[in-house]
Amino acid sequence: MAIQAWLFDLYPWRSQMVLWFLTTDGRRLRIVDAFTYRLYAQGAGAKLRQLARYTRSRGWVRHAYFEDKIDFATGRTSPALCLEVSAYDRRPRLLAYLGALEEDLAFYNCDLDISAYYLYSKKLFPCCWYDLELAGDRLASFAAQEGQFQEELVMPPLATLELALTRDHLIPLGGGNGLALTWEGRTVELEVAEVPTLLAELAHYFQRLDPDLLISDWGDEHILPVLWNWGRQYRRPLPLDREPPPVPRRLNPQGRSYFSYGRIVYQGPSVPFYGRWHIDRRNSFFYREAGLPGLVQLSRLGQTPLQQVARTSPGTLITSMQLARATADNILIPWRKTEPEHFKTAAELLTVDKGGLVFQPPVGFYTQVAEIDFASMYPTIMAVHNISPETVNCGCCCEPRTPEAEYVLCQRREGLVPRTLKPILDLRARLKCRVRETTDPEDAAGYQARQIALKWILVTCFGYLGYKNARFGRIEAHEAVTAFGRDKLLAAKEICEATGYEVLHGLTDCLWIRRSDEGGVENEVLLGLCGGGQRSVNPGLLPKHTRHLHRVELAGLCQCITAATGITMALEGVYRWIVFLPSQQQEERSVPNRYFGVFEDGRLKYRGLMCRRRDTPPLVRQAQEVLLAFLAQVRDWEEGRALREELDDAAADFRLRLEQGIVRPEELVITKILSRSPDRFRVQTHTALAARQLQAAGIRLVPGEKLRYIVRDRQGPPETRVLAAPFFDALDRYDTEYYLELLAKAVDEVLWPWAVGSRSRFKMCA
Repeated sequence: MAIQAWLFDLYPWRSQMVLWFLTTDGRRLRIVDAFTYRLYAQGAGAKLRQLARYTRSRGWVRHAYFEDKIDFATGRTSPALCLEVSAYDRRPRLLAYLGALEEDLAFYNCDLDISAYYLYSKKLFPCCWYDLELAGDRLASFAAQEGQFQEELVMPPLATLELALTRDHLIPLGGGNGLALTWEGRTVELEVAEVPTLLAELAHYFQRLDPDLLISDWGDEHILPVLWNWGRQYRRPLPLDREPPPVPRRLNPQGRSYFSYGRIVYQGPSVPFYGRWHIDRRNSFFYREAGLPGLVQLSRLGQTPLQQVARTSPGTLITSMQLARATADNILIPWRKTEPEHFKTAAELLTVDKGGLVFQPPVGFYTQVAEIDFASMYPTIMAVHNISPETVNCGCCCEPRTPEAEYVLCQRREGLVPRTLKPILDLRARLKCRVRETTDPEDAAGYQARQIALKWILVTCFGYLGYKNARFGRIEAHEAVTAFGRDKLLAAKEICEATGYEVLHGLTDCLWIRRSDEGGVENEVLLGLCGGGQRSVNPGLLPKHTRHLHRVELAGLCQCITAATGITMALEGVYRWIVFLPSQQQEERSVPNRYFGVFEDGRLKYRGLMCRRRDTPPLVRQAQEVLLAFLAQVRDWEEGRALREELDDAAADFRLRLEQGIVRPEELVITKILSRSPDRFRVQTHTALAARQLQAAGIRLVPGEKLRYIVRDRQGPPETRVLAAPFFDALDRYDTEYYLELLAKAVDEVLWPWAVGSRSRFKMCA
């Protein structure tokens, strides 16, 4: 039977794969397909034959035979012993045995996710339309109607149900908290008066609505594990899955904490469904960043089931794309990474291990500044210069060499990483064009979400080159990329200066430039220090004429840089004005990533301000954003000065709300990441006090989780200094002076260019 359907979900079930398809007429099809997991071994022939005999005798392997495979490091073809695992549940015991043999034999393709390995091997990708040929409930053949990297994304209609808690997630379900169900604009709240009654009501809604997609808040950690355990306790299982028999689960409500880039990160537990989708908004980075269109795009490209994509990191996803590429190219995938970093002297490390190039911007207020940046600089360098772990210092080539590092790059074969990145780079460029060209806001939002999802993949692929546990990582490849990046940014700087521009600032892959008129001064305000305080330049001393930047000239400049570097340089925009802020520790020095400005079209761009920090209270964040919105109307320094009274009045409104106590508790919440267990804090910081407050109430948080609190009285006894969520209902007061200081700091940060004397007017009023 032939049918058109969309690959919705898949998972291993017993010794076969189960696939769920959505048809054009709204049916849900459960299809099964046979798939044998194959892993490989290389080594001495006698030991391989002995391995084949033993694993077959134990029933772990069904068949063993030799295949020609390609070695990742050398690119040479050689025979490898293929072991066909007899059943999915026997693979862990087989791998435990193989782990003890790694000194004598090398093993490959051992620990791949079964669902993803099925997709790699069959050259299938989820979230795509197929022409299917079915033989009963089995998949006979298929043909894709869409390309994996096509621009258009056509999704079937999905029945969606939303699930949330009625109160703070730290209040236990059944301990004062309830559930809220939302669908088609309707919301129903369910109280937990009697657990069996609640389970019956939930089962009724699941069976009646039969959702394809459940979107939850705190579902993975605080809702579904509790409901599942209640269902087992009262023998009333919920129909969470579409898989016919009850799916065995062991749900652990605790996630895991780990270090990444110098900070501790918490990853919540996972509760996927079988035959439905479950996405926890609080536990999905990609859903928060790119929504459902982004998840669908990444599931298709990464050849990974969507529920795994929703809960995975960008690094895991780019690795999946590389694994798919390796499988398609018949390359053996090493089980465990064993290649260490090559020895380097201290002098060599100083030369090659520098990272991106950063210029120190001059502190001040500038008009008519253009920002130009390289499009996906590091991923493009990897693709253009063929940088991959197996192509750096390949042993078969002598040229070309990387700048500074002098690493040789292979010219005889294309690396795995560039082959993986090129179609992603091309697709993202086409999606960005669609965002600019389309006139439908809904279509533009979909293209934008998808290109943002791809941006995170491209950003991460560079970092994973230097990650010690990355399957396809190598620190020399990472250093080669940064060496090319520094070289290209310097080349762009020299081209700008040669064509009459002054480079004010540079940050890894972008430059801030303005016209340098000989003998003249731009319309700028250089803010210096006078007796330790700030001073402003007399407006009468400012020049009256400014050399405006023309987009045609800037486009020509970008084309020139693109031709010279091989990386596309594009105009981000021209600022009416931009402010480079000083360091908070040394006011005479600037900070590369602390600036704010307004583009000619009125768009604001700001980095390093308090409103960008997660620990800034919402009221303070809102105050700074209101002031920035006022400043977006300003065309130059003089207009900002004329607007100063309105800015002060806007800031005074927020101050007045704090002083009069007419602020909602949610507006005062400070959010911190818990860096350690409560009993390991030595200093009584606000974070430590809030964590201990929760611990005393029986609420357990682990390192990496978010902690929310309100400062009540920072000078009072330790037990009354802060009030942690979820106890905000008991808030009787807050530390007005503490929040006024935060507000003043936020206000001064954006009004700094127009400061009078050593303190702003707002501070003097305070």
